[in-house]
Amino acid sequence: MNTVRVSLRDRSYPIYLSRSYVQLPACLRRSGLGPYGWVVSHRMLLRRFGSQLMAPLRRAGWRLETLEVPESEQSKSYAMAERLLQQLARRAATRTPVLLAFGGGVVGDLTGFVAAVFRRGVPYVQLPTTLLAQVDSAIGGKVGVDLPLAKNMVGAFYHPRLVFANMRVLSPLPLRQRRSGLSEIIKYAAIADPTLWEFLERQMDACLAGDPTALEWAIARCCRIKARVVSADERETRGMRTVLNFGHTLGHALEAATGYRRFTHGEAIAIGMAAASELSVAHGLLPRAGHERLVCLLRAAGLPTQTHGVSLAAVRRAWRLDKKFTTGRMR
Repeated sequence: MNTVRVSLRDRSYPIYLSRSYVQLPACLRRSGLGPYGWVVSHRMLLRRFGSQLMAPLRRAGWRLETLEVPESEQSKSYAMAERLLQQLARRAATRTPVLLAFGGGVVGDLTGFVAAVFRRGVPYVQLPTTLLAQVDSAIGGKVGVDLPLAKNMVGAFYHPRLVFANMRVLSPLPLRQRRSGLSEIIKYAAIADPTLWEFLERQMDACLAGDPTALEWAIARCCRIKARVVSADERETRGMRTVLNFGHTLGHALEAATGYRRFTHGEAIAIGMAAASELSVAHGLLPRAGHERLVCLLRAAGLPTQTHGVSLAAVRRAWRLDKKFTTGRMR
């Protein structure tokens, strides 16, 4: 089992990269958690992998209940957060629960938000099951819900007690979801890691095919980059963590402008990265060859680099509501 640490003094936490959930109870015990938990997840994911997750926990004495949410970006909403809070308030009245976010980015962000506000904060754990969540959204403590006009408009910095990524659950991921995760991996390569970039140029077919060796190497690399950046600039106050937003300004606006239905997160970010690098070329900050190399890698992953049929006015409205838009200007 590989371990990466996010160093935040008294709020530091480990990221465990494993191939099963057998070691999860011991990891939770080391973090002082247990033995009462709520698993927040999707119905199909629970059917497929729920027993693999919960059997070792129950053998270790955990008492578990489940909270199901629909598998869509629309679940990341005030309405769904309120529904979960009501269920917790009715059924967890006398015990402090540990919330276990078992799913992708939507489940992780939603569960983290609920954990942050329920009883002014209860512990939660990230158990990411998508490639995108394992390399990005489960790490860093950004939790929240979307508003119809803008993505992640309501939220908090609230870190998990630990992240436990079982890389074996990635095997049945649909190709579109694998591509979405590869978009964030390409982002990490572009902002911080030439070695990862060259690896992706050589091994993209293996990553698309779900080759476990290739994906595990890339996942570990990305986790180390994000842990390092978050440890240095937890709340984006020092100008360092903003590098993680590469492609996200336009990407989030595209998601909001299309009602969170047309693009996966990774697809929107891919278009955003292509646009940002084009803008960098126009400002003389990036050679044209650098932009073309990025576009080539995105296309090799099967990701879009431009789009049509999206209202520019809606994109501009979403831009102005984005949290990266400050003092009347885009940062």
